[in-house]
Amino acid sequence: MLNNRVTFASAIGLAVLALFMLNGAEAATLNNPIITPDDSRVDGAAEMNFLIDFDDGDDGSTLNGISVWFAGTSTTYDLVCTDCTGPDPDGSYTIAGSIPTASSLVSSVGNEKISYGFIADIEGADDAYWPAQDSTCEPGSFACDVRVNTLPVLTDDVAVTGDDMPESTRTLTVTYTDVDGHAGTVTAIVCDGDDICEDPISLSKQSGNEATGAVYGADFVTNLGGTLTATVSATDTYDGADDDQTASFSVDTETPWLKNPSVSPTSAGENDPIVFSVVYCVFDSESTGPVVGVEVNSDGGSGMVAGDANAVCKNGNDYSLTRTVSWASSEQVVRFFALNDAETGEDVAGSLITINDAPTLSAGNAERHHNGVDFVLNVTASDVNSDDGDTFTVYATVEFDAEKEMTCVGENCTLTISEASIIDQMGGLRTVTFRVVDSWGSESSGDFGQTVDVAKTSNFDWTAPNNGNFQPGFNDYDFTVTNNGNFEDTFTVTASSDNGWVVSSSQDVTVAKGATESFTITMDVAHVAAGLVDHWSVTATAGNDDAESKTYGGQTTVASVSGVSVSIGTATGSAIPTGLVSYYFTLTNTGNGDEAFAYSTDSANNWGVTGGGTIFALAMGASETVTVVHTVSENADSGDSDMITFTSGSESATALTTAEQTYGVSIVLSSSTDSALSPGDSFDVTYTVTNTGNGIDTFAVFFDSSWLSSSGSDELTLSAGSPGTVTATFTVPSDAASGSSASISADVTGGGSSSDDSGSVTKIVSAGTRSATLDTEDSYSHNEGASTTGILTITNTGVATGFAVSAMDDALSFDTPLIFLDAGQTGTLSFTVQAVATGDVSFTVSDAVDGRSVSHTFGVTVNTFNNALLTDDTSDCGESNVVCTNDAAGGWSSASNTYTNAGTFFTTMTVTDSNGMQGTHTFSTIIANSDPSASVAMDVGDATAGSEQTFIFSVPTDSDGTITHMVVDFGDGNSVTIDASGLTGSTVSVKHTYEETGNKDVIATVYDNSGGNTVETTSIEVGDRTVVMGDNSYLYNFVFLIGLFLLGAVLAGTSFKMQQGEIAGDEEMNERDRQRLESVERRMESLSEREELLEVSAYDASRAATKLEEHISAFNEILVKAQEIAATDKLKELEAAEEATKEEEEQMQLDLEDPDIEMVAERFHTSLAKLVTARTELSKIEEQLAYILKMERDEQLEKLTEMTESYETTKRKIDALQSSAEARDAAAVENNIMNLLSAAASGGSVGGADFGDFGDAGDDEEYEVEIYEDEDGSFYYIDPDTGEEVPCDEDGNAL
Repeated sequence: MLNNRVTFASAIGLAVLALFMLNGAEAATLNNPIITPDDSRVDGAAEMNFLIDFDDGDDGSTLNGISVWFAGTSTTYDLVCTDCTGPDPDGSYTIAGSIPTASSLVSSVGNEKISYGFIADIEGADDAYWPAQDSTCEPGSFACDVRVNTLPVLTDDVAVTGDDMPESTRTLTVTYTDVDGHAGTVTAIVCDGDDICEDPISLSKQSGNEATGAVYGADFVTNLGGTLTATVSATDTYDGADDDQTASFSVDTETPWLKNPSVSPTSAGENDPIVFSVVYCVFDSESTGPVVGVEVNSDGGSGMVAGDANAVCKNGNDYSLTRTVSWASSEQVVRFFALNDAETGEDVAGSLITINDAPTLSAGNAERHHNGVDFVLNVTASDVNSDDGDTFTVYATVEFDAEKEMTCVGENCTLTISEASIIDQMGGLRTVTFRVVDSWGSESSGDFGQTVDVAKTSNFDWTAPNNGNFQPGFNDYDFTVTNNGNFEDTFTVTASSDNGWVVSSSQDVTVAKGATESFTITMDVAHVAAGLVDHWSVTATAGNDDAESKTYGGQTTVASVSGVSVSIGTATGSAIPTGLVSYYFTLTNTGNGDEAFAYSTDSANNWGVTGGGTIFALAMGASETVTVVHTVSENADSGDSDMITFTSGSESATALTTAEQTYGVSIVLSSSTDSALSPGDSFDVTYTVTNTGNGIDTFAVFFDSSWLSSSGSDELTLSAGSPGTVTATFTVPSDAASGSSASISADVTGGGSSSDDSGSVTKIVSAGTRSATLDTEDSYSHNEGASTTGILTITNTGVATGFAVSAMDDALSFDTPLIFLDAGQTGTLSFTVQAVATGDVSFTVSDAVDGRSVSHTFGVTVNTFNNALLTDDTSDCGESNVVCTNDAAGGWSSASNTYTNAGTFFTTMTVTDSNGMQGTHTFSTIIANSDPSASVAMDVGDATAGSEQTFIFSVPTDSDGTITHMVVDFGDGNSVTIDASGLTGSTVSVKHTYEETGNKDVIATVYDNSGGNTVETTSIEVGDRTVVMGDNSYLYNFVFLIGLFLLGAVLAGTSFKMQQGEIAGDEEMNERDRQRLESVERRMESLSEREELLEVSAYDASRAATKLEEHISAFNEILVKAQEIAATDKLKELEAAEEATKEEEEQMQLDLEDPDIEMVAERFHTSLAKLVTARTELSKIEEQLAYILKMERDEQLEKLTEMTESYETTKRKIDALQSSAEARDAAAVENNIMNLLSAAASGGSVGGADFGDFGDAGDDEEYEVEIYEDEDGSFYYIDPDTGEEVPCDEDGNAL
């Protein structure tokens, strides 16, 4: 037995040990990942290696292998250990075998970063992952920001091709290579020597492949001139090429060129003005001596006149020339040329021009020759270019004839045409047209209103019909006539017959020359016997020549015609089915001979009709009547009709018979929706009504029943023989007793006094239609002397009705005994149970109509209190159903439900049971006195005599009472007492200062409410006031003091030198310092003198400007006075002239009394001439005054502007000198301070320090100067030493 126990214990121990070993083992991990190279970007061809540290965690597992996998390409590479020892797998692992390139690790080269993770396959344990299982190193995290993309390369083969003229289109090409195959974004910027650049140019691929080198190019036009540089840069969207490539080319700035050559018009006469225009262009606006001209047909050229500027090109200017050009036999070449003092531009061709004046015609005439058989045509032709060698040819055309060349002698041309040669073409008046054409093909034409009258001829052919064999009525004979004359002709046609059957005896037919027209002769053949003959004749006579006439004759024979007509008297009738209707048809022989006629009858709907027959030997025009009887079909509906057709030959007549209406109706019950009826149920009863008549009829249906809930009647319209249905709704009264009944019936009436009834049926209410189920709790309980309430749930399982509690036990009462419920509805009644003893309670519920009742019983339990729940144990006071009233003197603890003070204490306990009933009793508890248990912890360190020390104590606790106070004795005769109010929180602190050194015992005594106490003692060392420092403290203090001493010396020396104007006295200053100071003083004196001179100059300029303004004001006053004097003189002259005028008017008045007309006219003209002369002189004076005033003002304004500019220039120089002086002073002060500090720091003599020279011009110090831009766009700055303007570029570099 002992051995088994030992074995079991050993097994338990080993299991526990294994458990501890298992819990203590650590899992394997992958750490410290490294990617090489780890640049932010690597080429796609770069070899990438990866390193990871593996730690097996000493769990004894076996490592099968470590691999790195890449999310971009889903590839995996195995790793090998580089520093493992023996079988221990711990170490650094890197890729085994060939190293992969960067491009093989991403799905897309360019913007994608390498995303990877490590996996350690461990046998018998969980695999290790980095960064985590199913995760990769995401970009932005440690060692995962390596993007794969190879930089694009631009080959140094940039080329710009094209001529060197401005505005020419040039081609820029470069080779772009991206081994990753990315398309390039290649741009170029063109700049001139002044770094003025144009907008970038986008290049597009022209040929090749980016991976091996593609040529990118673009055509462009530059607005810059001179030697230019095109700088090309490229990017593959992700990265830019390392180096930009450039190419130089030049744009000629001196050679002019021409644009927009224009010649208007390009075709004109030799006296017409032609406007030649062109735009002269040159890049350099300063080029001089432009000469622009135009040469026509190698005439040596003519200079053109300059016009307005034209923005169509660089420094463009319009040139034009208006001139005439001499006639030439071919188109003339226009050449524009231009040159200036520097170069000759390239010629520009203008439009070819044609100079020729069209020939003219006049005095055209056409007349018949005196021989009577010919026509003579004459016209005069001329050409203003004949003197220059131009020739012309004249033609004449008689309408409808071909054009013929005329014979000309000089300008007079003639042509003779025989009438016989043109008479067949057309007769009558024919227009004559003349046309002249010169060697250029220019022509003129006109008819001058001339005609020739060619004789008209008549001749015709016609075709006539054969003899006619016509039936009575209108019949036509068709003729055609063809006009073979030489002009349109109207033929008069006349016709006649023996019997006068020709409808129209005469008509005119107009036929155009060479045309054929038709005409008709209509015969009205009389209705006579067949075989009768009528002779006729037709004559046609030409209108142009009535001697041309033709006649044609023939005959008409009456043909036999067969005809019949059919008519009816009354064509409609009616009868009831099987009734008869008679119709009377008449046949008439409408032919022209005796004839027999067969006839037939037909019914459209196959109603009965009598058959056909034959009438024999009916004479021409005779008639006979036939009777036809029509029988109405027995199946015909009212209103149906049938048409009979009576036919003889091709003629027929019809009659229509309509069926009259008959009436009848029947009604039967066809269906009912009731099955088992309950009170309140509604059901439909459907009756079928059938129209037994033969026509549509409307029927009224009436319903009869005490349960009828819908309308008592209905109406429907039915076609013949058709059934229809009507439905009535009936509702069982809700208060109908189960098993009660009612009868239902219907009758119908229709047209023609038709009627029928359906008979009656009885409907019965089902038995047991009212029922209910009752439900309450199975049992109820209440405490003794109390009551309980409950809910009765009534579910109506029948029809809607009221329910009442009809019987109940005395212990039961309902708030209300009545309730009404719809079918299927559930309701509740509240009740109260007041049982005094445990038992069953019963009641009965009945419906209000059928009186059916349902009984229900439930149990009631009356509860009493269990006194066993009352105990004498205070620990039960903590129960939720127990309430204790405790003795206040006992120090009751709610946490432990006990008294904490010693003594006898009384407790009143009230217990509430599970039913809410309560019991109460009082019991005593005796508590024995025990020693208090208190503890305190103190945190205090060593103190220093004379310094206040803080003592921190943990707030003490007492397990069976409360802490009343704590006393701290500091061991030097001093103590402090902390009462309970100060012992709150987790710690309490007090302060104390020791006056003496040595070991001190700090004693803390804690007292509880039972008089017990606990003492805690801690010893501390009170030290003296010596500061104990580290090993290097003295060295630090020494260095610190030395630094303070040097700083003080430097500050003192600087202060002394600043106050005395020298450092350490002239005796200690070396020769270089004295020279620098003297140089500074001399330069400061020079600057002061210059500033004084500039101030004097500014003052003089201000005074000059003031004097100039005074002079201008005085000059203006002189001008005003001069104008007033001139106006006064002019006024005197005008007054004298007015006086003379008055005298002349008086003399004129005398002359009017005895007028001398010649003298009056002479005086008037003389006065008018004087007035005109006076006005002219006054205008000249005003113009001269205005000119003088303008010249004087312009001269004074120019002087004022020059002085103002001089003043502004002087002021800028003063400001520049002041800025330069201030900058030098500031730099000198800063240099002195730096030299002083350097000397002090190096341990050298302050007196020997070099403090600069306060503005030595020979020093290498550089000062900023302000750059000014002149009005012409050039730049300059003010030399700080000389005050003169120095030309420079915009960066301040002197030119």
